[in-house]
Amino acid sequence: MAINDSVQVHSIIQFSGEVHTRMQQTQSRLEPYVKKMALKGKAAAYDGIGTIELDQLNGRYNDVVFSELEHWRRKITKMRFGRALPIDGYDINERLTNPESGYADALAKAAKRTMDRVIYGAMFADVKTGEDFENTTTFAADGGLTVDCTAGLTYEKLLEIHRNFIDGDVGNDNDAMFCMGITGDEHTALMSELELTSGDYSRQMVIDGGTIQKAAGIHLVKFADTVQQPILSTAGGTRTSFCMVKDAIALAINMDWSIKVQERNDKYSTKQVIIEGVIGAVRTEGKMIQKVTFTA
Repeated sequence: MAINDSVQVHSIIQFSGEVHTRMQQTQSRLEPYVKKMALKGKAAAYDGIGTIELDQLNGRYNDVVFSELEHWRRKITKMRFGRALPIDGYDINERLTNPESGYADALAKAAKRTMDRVIYGAMFADVKTGEDFENTTTFAADGGLTVDCTAGLTYEKLLEIHRNFIDGDVGNDNDAMFCMGITGDEHTALMSELELTSGDYSRQMVIDGGTIQKAAGIHLVKFADTVQQPILSTAGGTRTSFCMVKDAIALAINMDWSIKVQERNDKYSTKQVIIEGVIGAVRTEGKMIQKVTFTA
C-alpha cells in the first residue's frame, strides 16, 4: 500500500469515528419522546399487549377461569437512507480530519433530521398489523383523533387535547411526558396566551430567553416552516402537526451507519464520502397521538 493510500485509510477511519461520536452525542428533536429499538434481521415489528382487568372472587375455592390477553404486532417498514459528498482527492485528508471542515457535523445533523422525518411519517400512516401483517389499520381506526386549530392555537385548544388524552386513559397513571410540534406561527400565538405566560395564572417559568418551552405541561418541539424541506407537511393551506405522549412511536435504527470514501472514476482526482443507514418507525397505539392542524 502506498504511503498516501495509508494516510487516506487512516483519515477515513478517523472520520467515520467522528461522525458516529457526534451522532451519539446529539439527539434528533423527537428522539427523546420515542421508544428506541435495535434494528435486526430482515423483518422488524413492534409487539404490544392490551390491558386486562381482574375478576371478583366470591366465597372460597373459586374455579380458575382463563381470559385471553390481547397481543398485537405492528410492522416496522425499514427504509434505507444515504448521501454522497464529493471531495477533491488532494484535499481528502485535510477535509476529513480537520474539525473546522464541518463534514462530520453536517452528516450527523442530516442523520438526525432523517430520524425526525421517519418518526413524523409514522405518526399518521397506515399500520400493517396481524401475525403476518395481513391487516391494515388507518390512523382513525387505530383510535387517533384530530384537533382543528386552524382558527388559532389557544389555551382552550390545549385543554381540548388534554381532555382527549385523559378520556382515552393516556398518561393518567403516571407523570407522562407529552410533546407537540410547532412552527414560529404557533409560538407567536402561544406567547399571546395570558394563561400560559402571566404569573396571575401560573407560577411555572415556561418562558426562557424569550421563547416558550412548555404550554399546559406539553413540551414544545420547534420546527422551521420556510426551509426547503420542512418536517411538518403543508397542503392546501393547512399544516399538519401532532401532539403525542412519550413512546407513541417505536423507532428502530441501525446504529452501525456505513461511512466510506470511494473513488469517482468519472471525475479527475475526486472522491466521494458516502453515508448509509437503515431506519424504521411505527405508531404503537393510535390514541397516544393526536393530529393537530394549523393554518399554514
